[in-house]
Amino acid sequence: MHILVVYDITEDHVRNKVAEVLRSYGLARVQKSAYIGRLPPAYVKELAERLARAVRGANADIIILKIDRKTLETMIRIGPPPPSGRGPALH
Repeated sequence: MHILVVYDITEDHVRNKVAEVLRSYGLARVQKSAYIGRLPPAYVKELAERLARAVRGANADIIILKIDRKTLETMIRIGPPPPSGRGPALH
């Protein structure tokens, strides 16, 4: 399943910890506070639990959206694609 994770975190060290967790699951950064990628459903739950631990006590808001293939195929992206090898080309 594809997921999109977006977040708003005020503390730099917590935001860096969240980004590190997301990268460790193979998700690719597509915006400053947005990562996308594909994970098995069991890993999505595990990811949510790890993120909850990473932000415990912090001023943080994280949303994990499950994205179906049709949504990805019909998505419109305005702007340059990510540099080669640095995440999915979502055009």
